[in-house]
Amino acid sequence: MVLATKQAFDLIQQANFKQVDRVFTNNIPSDVGDDQTIILITDVLSKPDLYGNNHIITMDKQVEVQIFYTVDIDYDPDELESPLIELFDNAGWELKDVRGHTVDPDTSQMTATYYFQITNFL
Repeated sequence: MVLATKQAFDLIQQANFKQVDRVFTNNIPSDVGDDQTIILITDVLSKPDLYGNNHIITMDKQVEVQIFYTVDIDYDPDELESPLIELFDNAGWELKDVRGHTVDPDTSQMTATYYFQITNFL
C-alpha cells in the first residue's frame, strides 16, 4: 500500500499546475523562499475502517494540503484551488475540511489549507 502523502503528491505532480512551483511532503526545506508558490502535503490520519471476519479490509487515510502562495501573487487563488479540489474529487478523494486563507506569520505568505480523505482497500 502506498502512503497517502505519496498518492496526493503524485496526483498533484501529474496535474502540472502552472501556478505551483514546487510540491513537498512532510516538510519544506529551509532554502525555499517566499518567491514561489508551493504545496505541502502532510499525513493527518490512517485509520482502519471496515472489519470483515475480524480482519481489517480498508484504511481511511487523510492528508492536509497547504498552499503557500508567492508573496507577489498576481492571480486569483481560486484559479488554483478550484481545479485542485476537482482533481482530488475526480480521483476518489473526499474533501473533509477547508480552513480558508490565512497569512503565515513566518513568511508573510497567504496560505490555504485543505483536508482530503481516501479509503484504500488492503
